[in-house]
Amino acid sequence: MKTLEQFNSEMREYYYNQKYPHLNGIACPTCGAEMWDSDPMSTLTSNPPQKMIHCEECGYSGYRVA
Repeated sequence: MKTLEQFNSEMREYYYNQKYPHLNGIACPTCGAEMWDSDPMSTLTSNPPQKMIHCEECGYSGYRVA
């Protein structure tokens, strides 16, 4: 079993690496290219929570469920 310190250290590293835009594995509904999470550290407090996404190929932007 992990200690609390080990778990927190791993989670800090994970979140540090997630703070930049990155590919998310979702196909763009307009052109089919892989889309990006625009600001992975931000989540809208809607119900359900959502994240901003965009397509660098065609310029589509929108939201996905977090």
